[in-house]
Amino acid sequence: MGAEESKRMGDSCSLCEGCNSSEFDRFPNMCRKESETTAWTLMHQCSLEKWNEGQSDESGFPGVLLRCNGLVHKDCSLSFCMSHQGIVNINRSVSIFSFRKRSKFAKMAEHFEYNHIPAQMSSINHFHVKSVVCYCERFVVLHLARSTNSQFGLLDLHANKFLGIFGKQSVEYPSEALVGHISPDQTRCLIRFSRLGPQCRDDPFLHLYDLTTKELLKSMCPTYNVRHFCFDPRFTRNRVAVSKDCLRGSGLDLVQVESWQAVASNARECETRPRSDFVLKDLCYSHDGCFVFATMLDADAYCYCHEKKPRSHRPRCCSVYVSSGDTAETLIQVTFYRYVCARHNCPVNYKPAFSVCGSRVAFVQDLPPGQSVASLVQVYKLPSPLSLQYKCRVTILQNFRPESVTNLPLPQKLIDYLLFKPEFD
Repeated sequence: MGAEESKRMGDSCSLCEGCNSSEFDRFPNMCRKESETTAWTLMHQCSLEKWNEGQSDESGFPGVLLRCNGLVHKDCSLSFCMSHQGIVNINRSVSIFSFRKRSKFAKMAEHFEYNHIPAQMSSINHFHVKSVVCYCERFVVLHLARSTNSQFGLLDLHANKFLGIFGKQSVEYPSEALVGHISPDQTRCLIRFSRLGPQCRDDPFLHLYDLTTKELLKSMCPTYNVRHFCFDPRFTRNRVAVSKDCLRGSGLDLVQVESWQAVASNARECETRPRSDFVLKDLCYSHDGCFVFATMLDADAYCYCHEKKPRSHRPRCCSVYVSSGDTAETLIQVTFYRYVCARHNCPVNYKPAFSVCGSRVAFVQDLPPGQSVASLVQVYKLPSPLSLQYKCRVTILQNFRPESVTNLPLPQKLIDYLLFKPEFD
């Protein structure tokens, strides 16, 4: 089923649901021009194997992976995929490392402790890496633990430099209890702490840190449960999208960080209210900040990571709700299916992927056993504003790689616009 046959919110709708091998056989490598398509039109379609062989580059998604075999909180974290970052298991048995649980977080912990954490910090202070809290372009915020304490370390991957520690806590939080996000201007870090262990506080709370000074700027305890959040890329550091639970229901708020006041709320809460059989797994903006994508997976308490026969279990239903980045109104729902473990598989396996130019979004769904292809990648066109500036950015980014954009003979303000730098304070 293509996007032309889908419906907008208010009715049940699906872009990918219903795809089968016969459709792929009829259109094995569907590809349409940008000028010939409207919003949510199917622009490109291929098998996952062809995608990995080079069609991702041809579609405007250079180097974008849609499958990762890593396990979350072991090889990958919710915001840092080892496949995307090229992390390998170095298997160093060096005495300066203080791993107390080598079977957990080993690959990611060894990478950071061996390559980035100062030796005296591991050997004298006995800190060890538990997970990656958040990641943004060049900066990585690590969750460091020692006995019954937790704190955070800041890394600059471009300079290959450890920048220091901040946010010391008197309890050792499990990695699943921490959710963080770095602001678009990379000067702020917002971290949510929640109760997932007997030593943690009863109510979830948020800390806002200054990454330059490593100081705590603000501590907040909202009246509702913050499930996920992400910074709006159009603003330097003062607006976030928040998925919440409260007594009146659940929904999406667009919030000013400094005052923690909502500037827009989802008026149709029934569309984002979590059902008992669905769990919100990720919340993210499109590159230009015009849309918010909330990814939900059907909940399943059983783990399928150790199944000997692949695809012997039923696939997970993935639903992506697309909302406006200005009004929080839900615009459309995308549904597809993946043979993934909802509890442990890397989020790359079900999150939407965005093209370099920001005008396209890609989803991958698994087909039932016995079909001519195992997994199908579909690329759809996102709605675009009636702006000449926007169309120029899409055209330029389709012809120039981001690393070469900085060398174009253009004013710095235009280059910042082309690279999706924040426009507002």
